[in-house]
Amino acid sequence: MSFRKCGGEEAERVWFAGLLWRAFPEAQSENELAELAADVLTSDSRPVTSRTVRNWLRRENAPHFRYVLKVIALVGAETVFQIIDPEVR
Repeated sequence: MSFRKCGGEEAERVWFAGLLWRAFPEAQSENELAELAADVLTSDSRPVTSRTVRNWLRRENAPHFRYVLKVIALVGAETVFQIIDPEVR
């Protein structure tokens, strides 16, 4: 699914799922990615489960902004431009 075929919240969910894959390129499966991301995104006060990450990857739930920021920091600031202009590569 591309940005042109979906809009609004669905486009954001698609973008974030792709961002998770970019943040953890060593992941070979959805389950491995979910475990890696959950470990990195968990804090003492806010645990993140692999189930939650799988829901984000499947676009069933939207992540809180705090997690979006953490994943952007992992991938690099240039990803912010994809939000502003999805045609930027």
